[in-house]
Amino acid sequence: MKQYHITLESHTFDVKVLDDPRLTQVRVEVDGETFTVGVDAVPLAVATSPVEETPTAAPVAITPTNTGGQYTQESGTVTAPLPGVIKSVSVRPGQQVAADDELLVIEAMKMDNVIRAPGAGTIGTIHVTEGRQVAYGEPLLEMTGD
Repeated sequence: MKQYHITLESHTFDVKVLDDPRLTQVRVEVDGETFTVGVDAVPLAVATSPVEETPTAAPVAITPTNTGGQYTQESGTVTAPLPGVIKSVSVRPGQQVAADDELLVIEAMKMDNVIRAPGAGTIGTIHVTEGRQVAYGEPLLEMTGD
């Protein structure tokens, strides 16, 4: 695990990279809150103050990913994998979907994050509407498996 102190506009954040940073998706902890993010190699130097040794990997930019939402089979609830604004809802109650079908889009930090079906199933209650702000972990819709 790598730890960093990152200062951005006079605010310092403690960041821990919980997974191997060579992966395309990793979990990071920022001031005690855990996020799943995408990792893209960038040619720019990244200014950080490592708490541990300096990583030998190329500099990275951390951006939210299209994780497909959090899904609990027991409850059948798809939840928001990141905070943002609902840009579009692509399904309706009673609709049959296949694994990886687009369910909705969350806009966060000027990026569109497509939330996809975790498996085949039928859409139940939809808890959100376009233009609505959602928090991390907030229920987006209910889904039953087929």
